[in-house]
Amino acid sequence: MMRTDRKKDLDRYYNDHLKMGIIRRLQLVDTWAEIKGIEAAIFEALQREEQAEKDEQAAFKHWKDTNEKEKAPF
Repeated sequence: MMRTDRKKDLDRYYNDHLKMGIIRRLQLVDTWAEIKGIEAAIFEALQREEQAEKDEQAAFKHWKDTNEKEKAPF
């Protein structure tokens, strides 16, 4: 049973709703070219997401290193 007062449940509901819409549209795809185009777009999106995570980790590490050096030892 899903509770609508919990963010986790709402996120799951909306994610599942989006996935079903995507699957419905994928079922309309007929040609190999369309399938390969979708595959390329997904691959590119995953690479961008991975790069964004790496950039965020690098920025945090830089921030952490910078702030640790500025602190006075106790």
